[in-house]
Amino acid sequence: MKTEKLYIVWAHPRADSLTANVVKEIHDQAVSQGINVASLDLYRSNFESVLSIDDEPDWHNAAKQYSPDIHRLFAELDAHDTVVMVFPVWWFSFPAIMKGYLDRVWTNGLAYGEGSTLKGKKFRYVALAGGTESGFRKYGWEKNMTDYAIGMMSYLGVDDTKIDFLYNTIGLEEEISEGHYQQLFAQARGIISELAN
Repeated sequence: MKTEKLYIVWAHPRADSLTANVVKEIHDQAVSQGINVASLDLYRSNFESVLSIDDEPDWHNAAKQYSPDIHRLFAELDAHDTVVMVFPVWWFSFPAIMKGYLDRVWTNGLAYGEGSTLKGKKFRYVALAGGTESGFRKYGWEKNMTDYAIGMMSYLGVDDTKIDFLYNTIGLEEEISEGHYQQLFAQARGIISELAN
């Protein structure tokens, strides 16, 4: 199924970060291919990532009414056929604010359980790793994050999931060539081109 409506959820404290620039490339590529795009910038939207008692899942009540923000944010996600999550890899995982988004918004009766509407959607994760691909793979972090993302989405009933890593974003382990960031942007745009066809 061709992507028609794309929702980008992204996290980085700096609005001018490489992550933000990757989001812009993804957005612009989607628009150029006729895809309707909306996005959620978790930092600039002042998303509250800490799960409160009011929003704790009720395992015996899939119809529980969570806070209005949770229902609004889930409705935004649910209105799209494809979701792209863009984030820097910190300590081999999501930034805390994005994990908080998963904890709070992807909840019982909405993202999973009775009434879930995520099945049939496409999810893509775009993870910006500071180090090299060989260094990341050496300790099994790529496999760990891939298994986690695909396993999580399988639990939600989503079959079409993929995680793409953009490597060597900082240049700590290996010098960055002049065109390296352009290659990362091209990789990000390629994710959208694949979804559009």
